[in-house]
Amino acid sequence: MDDVVGASPARTVRWDDGDDWVRAVHGAREALHAGAGQLAYPGGAVRPVVFDSWRRSVLQGLDPDTVSPGWCPDVELDSHLTRVVTPLVEKRAAALEQAMCSLALTDNEGRLLRRWVPDSAFAGRLDALNIVPAFSVAESHVGTTSAIALLSGTPVLVRGPEHYSEAYHALSCAGAPIFHPVTRRIVGSLDLTCRLADSSPVVLSWVMELATEVQRCLRQSATRTEQLLLDAYLDHDRDARHPLVVLDQRTIITNTAAARLLGNVDQAVLWEHASRAVMDRHDPGVVQLGNGTRVTIVVHPVVDGGMPVGAVLKLRRELEPAPRRRAVEPAPALSGLVGRSSAWRTLCSQALHARSARSVLVVGEPGTGRLAVARAIAPAGPVRVEQVPGPGELARPDGMDRWLTTVESVVGDPTETLVLRHVDRLEPGAAEATREALGRRPPGGMVVATSASGRFTADGEHPLLGSFEEVVEVPALRDRMEDVPLLLAALAEEAAAGGPVVHWMPDAVQALGRLPWQGNTAALEALVRRVVARRPRGGPVTAADLPPDLVARTSRRRLARMEQAEALAITRALQDAGGNKYRAAESLGIARSTLYRKVRALGIDLSTVTW
Repeated sequence: MDDVVGASPARTVRWDDGDDWVRAVHGAREALHAGAGQLAYPGGAVRPVVFDSWRRSVLQGLDPDTVSPGWCPDVELDSHLTRVVTPLVEKRAAALEQAMCSLALTDNEGRLLRRWVPDSAFAGRLDALNIVPAFSVAESHVGTTSAIALLSGTPVLVRGPEHYSEAYHALSCAGAPIFHPVTRRIVGSLDLTCRLADSSPVVLSWVMELATEVQRCLRQSATRTEQLLLDAYLDHDRDARHPLVVLDQRTIITNTAAARLLGNVDQAVLWEHASRAVMDRHDPGVVQLGNGTRVTIVVHPVVDGGMPVGAVLKLRRELEPAPRRRAVEPAPALSGLVGRSSAWRTLCSQALHARSARSVLVVGEPGTGRLAVARAIAPAGPVRVEQVPGPGELARPDGMDRWLTTVESVVGDPTETLVLRHVDRLEPGAAEATREALGRRPPGGMVVATSASGRFTADGEHPLLGSFEEVVEVPALRDRMEDVPLLLAALAEEAAAGGPVVHWMPDAVQALGRLPWQGNTAALEALVRRVVARRPRGGPVTAADLPPDLVARTSRRRLARMEQAEALAITRALQDAGGNKYRAAESLGIARSTLYRKVRALGIDLSTVTW
């Protein structure tokens, strides 16, 4: 095989006619790009892990002739992971200097944090390919490389023609994921790149050993609470058949049985129950998970110096619901809406009962989702939504006539449901005329109106609002905080629009539960869209990932206006500094000791690891 490491990126690697493996892999790859493979696994010389990555790359629309690492200017190169890995690599500098190779460290999204390349010629080759820090070598940018270890969670060696792009066919790369020893999540990867002619299975073993050493150092540098949680998990995980969870407000450790049982929303639910059990000294008993499974929980606190810092939860699935629970089963859900709190069950009962009426009034505070409830109440068939015009529109010469015609007419199917939004904004004369127009509507369809106020006012019964047969009241978000985990999951899935979905960690859910939410569900939806837009690749959302203004507002005590501004400035500086207290204090123009004092005085929670 010719040595073409120093050749231009576009040059095609050459091989001898006797090299059957190279020829077979190259042929399968060319057939896939030409469409002949039809994305079906061809078997033979192509390994499944490689072909699966080829297939994903094709489905993502990557052109093998134009793919290139993506520039990521916001990546934090001097991360905690970088500081842990660097001294370990420097101890192995002699081994790297004896070979023409490169060792790279990436974060969990495939962004290059640091690169060690003793040979200047080889470094120049990688520079030409943009395999340098602050660039992403993730599969979504370059296709198949050893970075696919971040997706599979297993070490992998990708050789020559197994790469998706021909620009890398003269290279081989071995990658091993790095797992956080407590959370078990992938935090990055180590990737060794060398010439195809120098590749050997030994390089993968070497990288795997280094990754294991990194994980050992990560455990040593973990916080005391994290180590206590891990020790508690190891002490109680005697039987892998029974679900076991160890958690605090920002960390969760599960065994395989629990991981199969729990969904993303359940993490926040379990922490809420566990924290109550630890503080009130009683077990929460039976808990219903997001998928409807009912489990009995036994809670053991994890303590540090006599103070509870977390909990061990032993779960046992209930095969049959307890007879006493049958009478309080949640009301049937409204289509497209989620909730399980008592306030939400009351709404569901009202809404289902109201479906038999000809006219329904849906009341509630702005942002509670009155329109969504109105649509859910409407029977099967067409739904027409009309916005109440403002006083200026009604004051026009034909404004009132046009509005009344809209109200009393059936535009399409005679069984259509007419939804009138914000009818409480009508002035008394217009409200009375609207009531009379609704009385002239032909029978058949339902009328549903939304309002911020009910049928009674200070002057007695409202002429229009009092004419509706049924009234359904939508609860404010503050009255159904138990539903926040379900709402977060549903809103995140909707905001992702089929793309990667974010997962809300318990500390984030608990922080959001401390807000007053004057804007109700609409404000929560705006927050979710804001967070999803900042995390296009999905993944877990911790309290530290929330916008800085919210982090300041979720401090544990209610702050005065000046204190709120100070807390906002501190949390924003910490996020800009990636959690580095020294840099944050420097940007604020204060000493680091002053920063710590202000954080304690303002009640800002800095216990989360990731900023």
